[in-house]
Amino acid sequence: MSSAINDYNSQLVTVKTTEDVKVGLKALVTGASVILEMTTGGLFMENVKMEKQRTSEPYPFICRNILSQGIRGFEAGLWPWGFILGLVKGSVLGGSKAYFDTVYRDFVTDKKKAALAAGFSAGAIQGLFMSPILLARTRVNQSISERAISGVRAMSVWEEMKFSQSILYEGVKRDGIKMLATGMPTCVFKRSMDWGTRFFFIDWIRKSVKDYSGNDQMSNAQQLLTSFAGGAASVTVTMPIDRLMPVIQAATKGSIPVTRVLMDKFRKEGVSTFQRGWTMRTLHTGYHTMFATFVSDKIYKIINES
Repeated sequence: MSSAINDYNSQLVTVKTTEDVKVGLKALVTGASVILEMTTGGLFMENVKMEKQRTSEPYPFICRNILSQGIRGFEAGLWPWGFILGLVKGSVLGGSKAYFDTVYRDFVTDKKKAALAAGFSAGAIQGLFMSPILLARTRVNQSISERAISGVRAMSVWEEMKFSQSILYEGVKRDGIKMLATGMPTCVFKRSMDWGTRFFFIDWIRKSVKDYSGNDQMSNAQQLLTSFAGGAASVTVTMPIDRLMPVIQAATKGSIPVTRVLMDKFRKEGVSTFQRGWTMRTLHTGYHTMFATFVSDKIYKIINES
């Protein structure tokens, strides 16, 4: 009897260790996939979207302003906060999704509902980790853009890193450590809705494709395109929340309430302000979702099978 119990406990430990390794590997792979997405155009699209939301300037003006610094403009904000943000949001998403998949699998009998719940939960955890880093990058991008408009020369990687750190340091010094939590509740809710709706639309679109074709198997191209389509479709639900984030985090003057900043935006731009940056947000979200889901899953499977 004692031997049987020991064998059972040993099996539980082995299973737990295996699950932990899978979660850790999925986290690393997803983090690397997101960095790949950022450096191949994702970061540029996100910076354009954030500047559109912050300034409401035309896309051509924003793109020219960002690209006026060449490759440094194309990858603006990558070091250090962009890289850290990409690695964190990818790793946290991949690891959390893998973890919650196993948790909900034990409590929810419907696999689709379990996967959807895991998506919402993983998004919320991602938002918790991302918020302070996203705040830092928003402030840095704002300052770099203002320097470019004023004609200040482009900075080297080392200078940009020092400049980025000084901006965050001055912000904490001026507003206190609570500054790092600016917009955090909104960010947590936003990321939960982001990934919950993305996984929902991906599953719905793939089901529709399978029903239309009569084939239960999907090609890699179909999986890639449906990942893009699912991510892009989710923007219709989450766009107003996404619109709030850079406005909240760019409100650097502590004496001005965030509600006043938002009301000023609404008075100047009307209802359309909640859809500001929609085009670039849709393109970037689809692109990002491809890497964070399809590409990371493919790499993960290849590593597991090797």
